[in-house]
Amino acid sequence: MWAYEFADRIIKERPNEEVYTVASGVSPSGFVHIGNFREIVTPYFVAKALAARGKKVRFILSIDEFDRFRKVPGNIPAEYSKYIGMPYVDIPSPFSENESYAEYFEKRFLSEIKTVGIDVECIYQAKEYRSGRYADKVKLAMDKRGEIFDIIDSFRTQDAEEGERDKYYPISIYCDKCKKETKEIVAYDEKTGDVTYKCGCGHEATINLFKNFNYKLQWKVDWPMRWQAENVVFESGGMDHSTANGSKDVATRISKEIFGFEPPVYEPYNFIGIKGGGAKMSSSTGNVLTLTDLLKIYDKHMILWFYAKYKPMQNFNLAFDNDVIRYYSEFDRYVKMMVEGRIDQGNKEILEFTGVSADYLNYPNFSYLATFLPIVNFNEAMLGELMARENTDIHSTYYAERLAKAKYWVENYGKEYQVNLLSEKNTEFYSTLNEDEKLWVAKTVELLSNNYSNSDEMMTELYGVVKYLNLEPQDLKKVQKRFFEILYNLLLGEKQGPKLGIFLLAVDNKKLLSLLNF
Repeated sequence: MWAYEFADRIIKERPNEEVYTVASGVSPSGFVHIGNFREIVTPYFVAKALAARGKKVRFILSIDEFDRFRKVPGNIPAEYSKYIGMPYVDIPSPFSENESYAEYFEKRFLSEIKTVGIDVECIYQAKEYRSGRYADKVKLAMDKRGEIFDIIDSFRTQDAEEGERDKYYPISIYCDKCKKETKEIVAYDEKTGDVTYKCGCGHEATINLFKNFNYKLQWKVDWPMRWQAENVVFESGGMDHSTANGSKDVATRISKEIFGFEPPVYEPYNFIGIKGGGAKMSSSTGNVLTLTDLLKIYDKHMILWFYAKYKPMQNFNLAFDNDVIRYYSEFDRYVKMMVEGRIDQGNKEILEFTGVSADYLNYPNFSYLATFLPIVNFNEAMLGELMARENTDIHSTYYAERLAKAKYWVENYGKEYQVNLLSEKNTEFYSTLNEDEKLWVAKTVELLSNNYSNSDEMMTELYGVVKYLNLEPQDLKKVQKRFFEILYNLLLGEKQGPKLGIFLLAVDNKKLLSLLNF
């Protein structure tokens, strides 16, 4: 599994670390979508791999609540434009009372990752900055601002303007008066650490780096500063930061040349796609799918499985369409193979990272629930009777949880998956059948008057309908397939459909007879 590869590389490069700090970060700028989740889950898996190698691990999540509010997302009231420029931590929540904008989105996301089993140590950047913890490092960056400018400038394609280097400062200050960010530094005294700024609102003031902490290093300097502050040995980042001459390359040089710290082992991750879930995800437009949305459809272990089985730079799609059924079947099959001890090592390791256990096998078949809910018109009592006949414990929490996910998926995304009986007899198709085939249909009508305790009993009877032909096994199989195609055509107008035995048990007998009795 790829996380072990990274763990081994980290140990090789940093063999003498007492504690291996693995870092991730998130900005509470709005709802954290499932693409951003890769920012958390990638280092989480690496942390687990390091622990499995016997290392003491510290897994941290930097909450960038001290970043400035840049634009109003599509799902936030438009009047929030008045807060643009202020730190998230100082803006009121749009959806709750007595907490900040940052707190609302932080708590929601932390609750989501806890639900899927991820525990992490959170570092709140507003608290860290405002406590003065970073004051010495900020002072160092301010004193070496010329060197930092040269590093940043070396990655730019355009030449610096005259005087630009002298005017450069690596910090932003939140104005004492309007509370918004200003980057205009009027004067800086290296001896005292006094900084005079002028805000766009017209306010001008002087602060001291060791007494007034309402400032923040700019991103490409802040990032490597925190690597050193936390002694980070591994971090991942999105492709937007990881391109050649991008933020990561700049931060690497600043880390080495300004802060004297060897940058962590780094792995970029690619973004994920959505299949059947609507338009492209974007926090800024408000079109987001979150872990909460995923958890309404998928088991928590399956969610981790998606991210574990693909290397960080591999693209993959999270499905909301009919592939949901396929993924459930695939995951169920792998778990069963693991429990029975007949799975390959690679898939075994992947499943181990999801935390799934043998208890998972108590869940009912998702495909059955999703298929037969609409057939019984979402009558859960009737569905329960049907599933009980299939040896399912319908009174367990496993059943209730899986039923809720199947119902949500069918109602919101699985419309095309729903099976619809024909409204009238398919006489046109029936007229194409030969005498033997018409006899099979008549025998099926007779079978429908019998009581079956489960679908296996019914399937045994159905398989027997064509046995009078005394065919060789391979030929008999072809004829049985043709027989089932005929039933599906007469009932659905299609060549195939749900598992036939349980399907015939699920549908009201009168409806079946109205379509099969010619």
